[in-house]
Amino acid sequence: MSLLRQYLRDAWWIALGYFVILEAALVAAIIYWPKFRDNVPAIAKLVPFESLQRLLDSVEIEGYWPYFAVQQWFKGCSLFGLAAAAFLTSGIVARDPDQKTAEFLLSRPVSRSRVLLTRWLVVVTLVIIPVYLTSFTAIWISPAVDETLAWSDVLLASSYMSLFLITLITFTTLVSSLSSHQLRAGIILIGIMLLNFAFYLIQEIDEISLFKSIDVYVFMEIKAGQWPWMATGCFVGATIIMLLASLKIYNRRDF
Repeated sequence: MSLLRQYLRDAWWIALGYFVILEAALVAAIIYWPKFRDNVPAIAKLVPFESLQRLLDSVEIEGYWPYFAVQQWFKGCSLFGLAAAAFLTSGIVARDPDQKTAEFLLSRPVSRSRVLLTRWLVVVTLVIIPVYLTSFTAIWISPAVDETLAWSDVLLASSYMSLFLITLITFTTLVSSLSSHQLRAGIILIGIMLLNFAFYLIQEIDEISLFKSIDVYVFMEIKAGQWPWMATGCFVGATIIMLLASLKIYNRRDF
């Protein structure tokens, strides 16, 4: 319990800021929807990349749901969730050798596995809860612009987005377990994701981008009752493998 309180004390303000920014961006996007809806054809002509033009096409055809999916999950959660994952997870292991506190921490009667899993669970909780909370508030706010969202659709889509973010968190945990600088893992995560977004914008290679797994068409399929089982399996499998690898490295690490 002391491990939990200690890590929460250090991380809660980042999580609070993440929630506030995510919610503010979502409210602004919902309020802007009527103006956006009336100007989609004009906006589509100004978009330079075909991948982004396809997003606008989906909004023009299907309406509010793809717009909401882009604003909340593809843009909001992937951008702000990525930043939160990077900041909260980067030092999950690496900050101890960086701050010369590893020996003190490991001298306590707590196993290394418990230390790492407790910190990992705290980060997962702090990153994932805002995804659900902000998405649920959209259900209540959307009627203000004469739109509705189904609880089941929002819940399923938020769960899928959460799996994506958990995978990023676990990857950062793995890199942090190999590092002695508490910012290195987060910087690596952000760099990889920026590269993936660059790939997403190039038609010939967009299929290899991680952003392809969370673009608007995936959320449209979820709304249509078609769950992306292959991507889900990849997220879950990668998370388990990377978490086990992180535990093994941490348990064997000589600080």
